Amino acid sequence: MSNITRHQSNSRLSRAVVHNGVVYLAGTTADNCTVSSKGQTEEILGKIDALLKLAGSDKSRLLSAVVYVADMRVKPGMDEA
Repeated sequence: MSNITRHQSNSRLSRAVVHNGVVYLAGTTADNCTVSSKGQTEEILGKIDALLKLAGSDKSRLLSAVVYVADMRVKPGMDEA
């Protein structure tokens, strides 16, 4: 059986899990929801970079990503980030 490594875990979830050399990230959201969509996206991307680094990887090795946008009118700010 392969090892499973969990990072930033609590009783409910782990922010990052490594299994068979693949890093899985849990839903990553912005802490500061009062800033623009660009600001929130920049914060989230920073968190993702840090989690991937903690797991020994980076965004150049992504297999897939799912992004949820509640209001498509703010998507241009996300794209800008």
